[in-house]
Amino acid sequence: MRLSTSVAVLGLLFILTTSVRTAEPSEVLISALIRVESGGNDRVIGDVKLKNKAYGCLQVRQPVCDDVNQRFGTHYRAEDCLGNRQLSIEICKKYLSMYAKTGADEETARIWNGGPKGQYKKSTEKYWEKVKKFL
Repeated sequence: MRLSTSVAVLGLLFILTTSVRTAEPSEVLISALIRVESGGNDRVIGDVKLKNKAYGCLQVRQPVCDDVNQRFGTHYRAEDCLGNRQLSIEICKKYLSMYAKTGADEETARIWNGGPKGQYKKSTEKYWEKVKKFL
């Protein structure tokens, strides 16, 4: 491999590794999200009138699973989160690792509520206020 190619590859690896968030949401934040989303109920199904129902303690929806499946090569289904707290948390952590860059609780919670750009949406401000009460 030529030196210029090696330098280019190393540069690309640096960019990729520095742009990926490595910090996971804290257990305290995950617990607060669970309290807000389901009151701690692992068997709750939410938004039953919508196309994408929400399942389990973190109210996981299929579009979240689709994003995680695409990035991580998994085959999660939102329905599998019903009654499965461990899977719900695993999917949540993977999803947040994709989009939350600073690791700040507010950014992370608002992304969980509002999607990849949730931290910028006015609609997620009230959600964050609810989560803060449990931190």
